[in-house]
Amino acid sequence: MLVFKNETFKIMQIADTQEGTKVSPDTLDLINAALDRENPDLVVYSGDQIWGGVIGKKIDANTIKNVLDVLTQPVRKRNIPFTICFGNHDRQVGMSNAEQFEIYKSFDHFIGESVEGIDGVANHVIEIGDGETPEFLLYLIDSHSNLKLGYDHVHENQIEWYRKTRDEYEKKYGRLIPSVVIQHIPVCEVMGLLREVRMTTRGCVRGYGNHAHKHFALNRDLVNSDGFMKESPADPEENSGEFEAFKEKGEVIGVYFGHDHNNSFHGKVDGIDLGYTQGAGFHVYGPGIDRGVRIIELKKGGTLDTYDLRFRNLVGKKVKEPIRYIFNQVMPTGVGDAVNKGLKFFGCVAAIAVIALLLTFFFG
Repeated sequence: MLVFKNETFKIMQIADTQEGTKVSPDTLDLINAALDRENPDLVVYSGDQIWGGVIGKKIDANTIKNVLDVLTQPVRKRNIPFTICFGNHDRQVGMSNAEQFEIYKSFDHFIGESVEGIDGVANHVIEIGDGETPEFLLYLIDSHSNLKLGYDHVHENQIEWYRKTRDEYEKKYGRLIPSVVIQHIPVCEVMGLLREVRMTTRGCVRGYGNHAHKHFALNRDLVNSDGFMKESPADPEENSGEFEAFKEKGEVIGVYFGHDHNNSFHGKVDGIDLGYTQGAGFHVYGPGIDRGVRIIELKKGGTLDTYDLRFRNLVGKKVKEPIRYIFNQVMPTGVGDAVNKGLKFFGCVAAIAVIALLLTFFFG
């Protein structure tokens, strides 16, 4: 059991570092600065810690271990316990999540487990309390990977494991234990924090997957005032009922995820706080110097507060790899984004051509 040091317990979520064969010095600067400022009690790397860069590209085992070693060093050298869940890209390095999990287990201060008999790797629950009884439970859930079209969902046997665990704690302690969930891919219900708008609405994003051909903006009445959304939620193709299970007894008070690097916001849906954590990695696309981490502050009595910390505020406006940074800022986030950027580009070219023709016609 992890123990409250005072009236609060602070979790730092680090999402989507998505490193390849070398860890970005800017990513490490962000993590180190955030750790120095917040001194968290637990750190969670919430998926896509590493990837092959191109699907099918393999990275040798020694390099994978070295990258994960470097990436977790800032936490370990401060003697902070840490755990992980997996994302959709981790396995693309050519090493299975189960094999990567064995690497994590070899690191000092790693406290993760992997429940056997259910789908995925690194599904586990962590007790947080006074040393004798839990004040909170933290569930780490494997949200799986890509499908041929879109993304997978948390599977039924994982949901049943959550229900069984929840009920066993309730029976043992005679009460429900307030709980938080961290996973990589969001639940479908995050769309409840958005509003559908016209494609001409300033700052809107084009929907993904089931929401393609629609456009969305944050519902500012529901989310934190400094939240941002620069790409559509890439939620699962099928709703497995995971969120409905979390609602059943009301003890889950927050669910936090990453996956879509350009998003950082949170707000309540049916009484549960749903929160996006932006990407922390500088070797992949992201929200500029608004890359960051999320703090989830658990409070005795069963409540929480959450906020993000951003590179611009922690480190500043200068990066150590400016050319690579600029490249990742202009690269599309995916096929849909590439199409949108292409349409905008050719639209601008066409508009310039029409204006040129008109000027030639009238003044040539």
